[in-house]
Amino acid sequence: MVNRERIINNFKTLTAIDGIHGNEIHIANELITQLTQIGLNVKMDDAGKSFGGNSGNLIASLPGNIDAMPIFFCAHMDTILPTLNLKHNISDGLIKSDGTTILGADNRAGITIILEILNVIKENSIPHGKIEILFTVCEEAGMFGAKNISQVNLESKFGYILDCQALPGSYIVEAPSAVRFNLFVNGQEAHAAVSPEKGIHAIQIASKAISQLQIGRWADTGMLNIGTIKGGTAINVVPKIVEITGEIRNADADELKLQKQHIIDSFNIAAKEFGGSVEIEFLEKYGGYKFEGNEQMIKIAKKAISGAGLSPNAIKYPGGSEANIFNNNGIPALNLGIGMKNAHSVNEMISIDDLVKATEIGLNLILSIPQLN
Repeated sequence: MVNRERIINNFKTLTAIDGIHGNEIHIANELITQLTQIGLNVKMDDAGKSFGGNSGNLIASLPGNIDAMPIFFCAHMDTILPTLNLKHNISDGLIKSDGTTILGADNRAGITIILEILNVIKENSIPHGKIEILFTVCEEAGMFGAKNISQVNLESKFGYILDCQALPGSYIVEAPSAVRFNLFVNGQEAHAAVSPEKGIHAIQIASKAISQLQIGRWADTGMLNIGTIKGGTAINVVPKIVEITGEIRNADADELKLQKQHIIDSFNIAAKEFGGSVEIEFLEKYGGYKFEGNEQMIKIAKKAISGAGLSPNAIKYPGGSEANIFNNNGIPALNLGIGMKNAHSVNEMISIDDLVKATEIGLNLILSIPQLN
């Protein structure tokens, strides 16, 4: 039932519309047109006001034709970089750009799949309960669109997000919390040649502390990273202040606390050794989640994946997505693999077969939703 050529053509249409985070209005207008033509009721919320964007989330619904449980599908409209003047290169079953821009498969592929699911349902009069669609804004810059959606916006008890680079058939059962940290290492300025003994070297303190950190992977989905270091004023001045930013991630709340304490201890010990001091601030970006694997939405997903001829593959994924926001806000959401590769780079690509297979899984999800009576 899936129209392969329509998928290709619509993917090309959608990726050619430039729309980075904060500037999604043009892709939103195209989607309003397509969703309305299919027969959905569409509205735009005011999420853009929260971050100065020119578009809100699109929240659409297709009324059910049977009494079945409502579900939602979600994909984000923004891309990490512009797709302006995108030139598509299709060969060997893969869609790429010509290497001068990103392709925008993250996440226009998810949008394409959702639209094809809706088109196939309409053309074939497939029985379905109410289907809710969320096309969100500003995912790439902080998931601000998803943060504007609450349970009261939806009738669905759970839903599916199409925004994972894993192959179709995969689904994420664990994803970490992400916490940013800002550090200020305080020393004492002095002339580096005339009186270095009067100084307290902030860079030396920072270097000693960083050398003690367990940087890199923590367990399956955790990590610790130093992202930026800024400090010093001149080559003949003992530096007084060093500013450091970084991030920690972990799906386990207790492990996340250990990571925070590890950073605090490493820097405080180094500061005490050299006579300086440290100021540390932790800011949560988003919360993590873990599924047991027997949740209803996962059982339905496994059935849908098997029905598409694939083996269900539960994965633990170190990246964040709107599933983090929804699950922490009491909206159960399962992120499904759709197969885009090399996201956030000019080498981004996606297989046409994966677009088709992910659409088949989405249709099977609709068919697998239990009726209420």
